[in-house]
Amino acid sequence: MLDQKIYEYLRGTATSKVEKEVQDWIVSSDQNAKRFFEIKAKYVATTLGDEHIDLDPSFHDIVNPKNPSLGNRGRLPLIILKSAAVLAILVGLGYIFRDTIVDSAKTPIIPGDAIILQLENGNIEVISEGGATKVVDTEGNVLGAQQGSQLIYKNNGTSTEELIYNTLTVPYGKRFDLLLSDGTKVTLNSGTSLKYPVQFLKTRNRQVFLDGEAFFNVAKDSANAFIVNTGELNVRVLGTKFNLSSYPEDHFVNTTLLEGSVSVYNKQDTFDSSNASLLEPGYKAEWNKYNRQILVEEADIAMHTDWLNGKIILRHVPFKNIVKKLERHYNVEIVNNNPKLDEELFTASFDVETIDEVFKTFNLTYQMDYKINDRQIIIN
Repeated sequence: MLDQKIYEYLRGTATSKVEKEVQDWIVSSDQNAKRFFEIKAKYVATTLGDEHIDLDPSFHDIVNPKNPSLGNRGRLPLIILKSAAVLAILVGLGYIFRDTIVDSAKTPIIPGDAIILQLENGNIEVISEGGATKVVDTEGNVLGAQQGSQLIYKNNGTSTEELIYNTLTVPYGKRFDLLLSDGTKVTLNSGTSLKYPVQFLKTRNRQVFLDGEAFFNVAKDSANAFIVNTGELNVRVLGTKFNLSSYPEDHFVNTTLLEGSVSVYNKQDTFDSSNASLLEPGYKAEWNKYNRQILVEEADIAMHTDWLNGKIILRHVPFKNIVKKLERHYNVEIVNNNPKLDEELFTASFDVETIDEVFKTFNLTYQMDYKINDRQIIIN
């Protein structure tokens, strides 16, 4: 079971919980570290060739649990396997404290519920919501500062010729505020990351990249439009207030306008008023990721923005669409083994309720068999 988790870790498919479990296990003893690099050596070897020598049967099961009988696909040249093993173990054991797994000075072991700031050079900063820190460039110049639950970038007034990006990532169960160098205020919802320039160029549009959900209060600049890129969709404004939800797992990208005006258009298109959908306050644009169509309709503003106040508002929403909202809001994992529940509609509003109280409320409408184990809810 542990070997399987190590393989997931090496392949990059492990959950944050499993990643931390593997990392803690590695650094707990030299013997564990040696075992890890032995497995790593075999994993590396499988990417280098496919003939001549069998790997251990146990490793077949780890690499391909659905088809452990790999035949010749599990065979590697002896010299490749030995070289990879020796290299991985020597590098791992000889420089273990310089490896990114345990080198907290360069790449710290990051808690799964931490707010993360990634700098242009790849360095990682862990943001403590109650703390204070400064954001500096490679030359030591101060670009911004954190004050509690807000990260503030300043406009230094100097002209820059190159865009330098930072990426702020907010985990499940948290929210965080960001003030960009142009004065634009952004609130990031849980499970969201935003890539943005530390300083905008005076001769180019202001562009940021969103993965998740955020509320934007965009500073006016008639000369340089503010564009939010969500992968397939661009939202273009000059100065306004709007909410944009673009989680990867969601079927739709929703743009809800409170003030001003925004234009929504396909990222692949060059912006033109003829190929963009213009929103008025009180309306939303719903982009369908599958048929690539945009539907503009009147919006329930509270339902799309009350997350700013820590609330979840549901109005005739299928349970299958509720699950991910709850996971992000409460930082839990929900396993639903009852497919009939997926299509059940719920109307409710949650504020200070615990996840247990939320499920008790659901139970008033639909009797469900569920169990809560720490941060996991299993529905049968």
